[in-house]
Amino acid sequence: MIIKQALKQKNKLTKQINVLVGRLQKFNSMEEGSVRTYEPREDMDKLTKSIADLVDLKTRIHQANANVYDKIFQLSEYKGLVKYLRMIDCSEGKVSDSRRFGETTSIVKTTVFNQVEMDNLILYYEGEIERIQDELDTHNSTTHI
Repeated sequence: MIIKQALKQKNKLTKQINVLVGRLQKFNSMEEGSVRTYEPREDMDKLTKSIADLVDLKTRIHQANANVYDKIFQLSEYKGLVKYLRMIDCSEGKVSDSRRFGETTSIVKTTVFNQVEMDNLILYYEGEIERIQDELDTHNSTTHI
């Protein structure tokens, strides 16, 4: 199995675990005389097996990804950086500033990074994100676990 398939299987197992936990919560304790659609003991057995399968799969994925963790971490940090860069105020010149009690005043702002520079930084890091993601996609499509 390649990593790409393993990641899909991991998501299926996670979903299955959530369904089983939900059924256990719903059908374990019921009003006497109610019909139990699912058997909690059977679901608990399935749950513990699914968890064991998930742990095994995650471990194998982890081991197979050892040589690309730097890329995985870099991708994550660059995504966070782009998110933060999008929140930076780049307004400059005379702008309205809202104060307490609905009062508005005009202020003059200056920037270190103007909007064009910020947009270019964001474009650069988005390109890096895409490049790294392509490398990881290749890794996930060719590496067997």
